[in-house]
Amino acid sequence: MIELYAITDNPGPPLPDVAPPLELVPIDGLAAVCTPAADAEVSAATLWRYEEVVEALMADRDLLPVRYGTRLDDERAVARAVNERRDELAAALDRVRGAVELSVRVAAAGTEQASPAAPHTSSGAEYLRLRSRAKASRDRAARALHEPLSALARASVEGRPRPPELFRATYLVERDAVESFAEEVAGLQEANAGLGILCTGPWPPYSFAEP
Repeated sequence: MIELYAITDNPGPPLPDVAPPLELVPIDGLAAVCTPAADAEVSAATLWRYEEVVEALMADRDLLPVRYGTRLDDERAVARAVNERRDELAAALDRVRGAVELSVRVAAAGTEQASPAAPHTSSGAEYLRLRSRAKASRDRAARALHEPLSALARASVEGRPRPPELFRATYLVERDAVESFAEEVAGLQEANAGLGILCTGPWPPYSFAEP
């Protein structure tokens, strides 16, 4: 059984020295990075270990990261699966070439770490008013933050906020523009003291990897 980590260019730089050792399965100008699948139970530790390997790969190459748990029987099955979608995968790799993913989450200041209990409402009308106010807050956050950040990104994907968040999105940013993006986030934070803005990354471009 083979576990996949990423699709990348072939030839490319040497694979990082990790355990278990990584292997390349070449497919017509692309390569699948994989390793023999382990029988370890899924845990936070195994997920983080997987992510560490993908990030080590990202350090010196462009790639399409593969979600944890993608397994195939053997190298021939890997080559067959990639070859069936070779043109789509090559196009997707070109879309993320030279870029990384940055994540931005926004909440009202002081609420980033905990989700408050749902407020008690005495009527349906009050509930609708609260929902309308919450939507208005999300819309304001999106207008204030998403437009200037999108201008610095090659592409962006808005996600569904998770309470108490007002807004969340991921941005595909050129590697050499990451610092400028972080500076823009810092400026937006300074200009919006009522918001708590968290920017994380750079990450492998999971949100932009699908063909």
